[in-house]
Amino acid sequence: MSDDHMLYRIAGSFGRQSAMTTIGAKLTHVEPGRVVIELPHGDHVLQQNSFVHGGVIGMIADSACGYAALTVQTEDRTIVTSEYKINLLSPAVGERFVAEGRVVRAGRQLAVVQGDVFAINGAQRKHIAIMLATMTIIPKTGDMVD
Repeated sequence: MSDDHMLYRIAGSFGRQSAMTTIGAKLTHVEPGRVVIELPHGDHVLQQNSFVHGGVIGMIADSACGYAALTVQTEDRTIVTSEYKINLLSPAVGERFVAEGRVVRAGRQLAVVQGDVFAINGAQRKHIAIMLATMTIIPKTGDMVD
């Protein structure tokens, strides 16, 4: 699959994710085995102490991991998350948040992916979460889209 086609496939799929649209996340970088998603700070994603909710941080990390895994799959395969563990390292306080998903290993049935989330404040970048995810690689059926 060409890099242009891979970008088209990933961007199209990301655009159909109403959850990412709802929270305001954007796909900002796609390359084989690596995807970056950014989320601006917003009052609609805060928890009671004015930090971005840990579930929202998990959402962008999970999506970055899943799309990173999808970048190394053929057109007839898709990805579903089967498991992840996230460590929230620091409160999610920042102007924006960057989730980077990177494939550690992709086999025929499973892909292991690492996700790192950073809080950005001006020129400062703080590591606030790390995820280790397992993605199950499944055949696409006629009614499935990435």
